[in-house]
Amino acid sequence: MTEQDNVRDLHEPEDDVEVDLDLDAQEEAFQREGSAEPTTVRLSGTVIHVTHAGEWSSTAMRAASSGDWDTWALEVIQDAAEYRVWVEADLKNRQIEAVFEECARQAKMSQGKSRRRSGSRQTGRTR
Repeated sequence: MTEQDNVRDLHEPEDDVEVDLDLDAQEEAFQREGSAEPTTVRLSGTVIHVTHAGEWSSTAMRAASSGDWDTWALEVIQDAAEYRVWVEADLKNRQIEAVFEECARQAKMSQGKSRRRSGSRQTGRTR
């Protein structure tokens, strides 16, 4: 038996294996339901369609995490003309933050830790 005989084709479906989360089935169901609407942003007189935040690829998320806004925009803005408007606008940080806040609001997603108090510090006087 050769090493090649021991290697299974990763593209062959393994329907007989029980899994905890079936992303294939989840994606098929989502596609049947239809995708979420993009977030629309007016920029330099052009309406930019930003893919719904729930549909952002891991590439888009990594780009956002590292502040690589051009790569992020390339991933989430599907129209080439809209993408050019985005890049040429050379947005300020506050503008990008406003776009992310609106995307998160529409997707009902958290952007990280809450600013409210956790209750771990004592705020009153001790007696």
